[in-house]
Amino acid sequence: DGLIEYVGLRETINHAADALLKSQNGGDIPEKPLFVQNIGALPASGTAVAANRLASRGALPALTGATRGSDSGLIMGEVYNNGYPTQYGNILRLTGTGDGEILIGWSGTNGAPAPAYIRSHRDTADAEWSEWAMLYTSLNPPPNSYPVGAAIAWPSDATPAGYALMQGQSFDKSAYPLLAIAYPSGIIPDMRGWTIKGKPISGRAVLSQEMDGNKSHSHSARAQDTDLGTKSTSSFDYGTKSTNTTGNHTHQFGGYINSYWGDSNHTSFQPGGGAWTQAAGDHAHTVYIGGHEHTMYIGPHGHVVIVDADGNAETTVKNIAFNYIVRLA
Repeated sequence: DGLIEYVGLRETINHAADALLKSQNGGDIPEKPLFVQNIGALPASGTAVAANRLASRGALPALTGATRGSDSGLIMGEVYNNGYPTQYGNILRLTGTGDGEILIGWSGTNGAPAPAYIRSHRDTADAEWSEWAMLYTSLNPPPNSYPVGAAIAWPSDATPAGYALMQGQSFDKSAYPLLAIAYPSGIIPDMRGWTIKGKPISGRAVLSQEMDGNKSHSHSARAQDTDLGTKSTSSFDYGTKSTNTTGNHTHQFGGYINSYWGDSNHTSFQPGGGAWTQAAGDHAHTVYIGGHEHTMYIGPHGHVVIVDADGNAETTVKNIAFNYIVRLA
């Protein structure tokens, strides 16, 4: 030790005692996580990389065609109007034998959801990237057969999350840009009491209204013609009736004489000046009518027919009441 002190090697030897051995490949580092953190590298645990923090690479231009990532492994970049399917977001790019990208968007409106996307690239150099596939969530459900803006028949008064009743209300077009494409006025149609009709070839605009009405038509009505022929009235016996009492009158007649002609005694009528019977005064006669019938001719004829009003207050078909709702997106 005296010699070491004499030649001034004590400090050198002390440093050598704390030195890392090349043969240990870092295995003799006492605080490995702290060491990795100090040099800005990724910590390793066994054979798997376990990153405490993945630093952003900044804005990453979108890869197109057959172009693959140049960095092997996992990197993170930023999306900001640079060729991705969403305007804002962050991109995770995994490069190995093949490639994959996950895009998590964020909205420019406070509190509004934004979509997420995924795509891949196979392991051959001439392969192209797949199309971006949107990931759906409870706040961004798949459109299915109902794109945003379509009126959906809903059998309840309770409106599901992410939807609105169609009651003629306004909406925030910046919060629901897809709905604004369907309704650029920012007004959801009022579907209460209305049915949907396919737009005809001409004469109607989309979302125009048509009031109820019947197709123009005419009616004809008549009573069936019937020849009733000649009919008899009912039989009735009127019995014996009296005439009125204004029958005062006299009769004129010739005179007569009794004469003898030969041995015959006879009365002969004497024509000439004549004479009158004695007045009988006002009197009545009785006339027997008896049982009899009358006939009455009716013949062919028609009748006036009145058609009474009928129907509901408005034109309808058989129906069941549903609420119309629309998806908000």
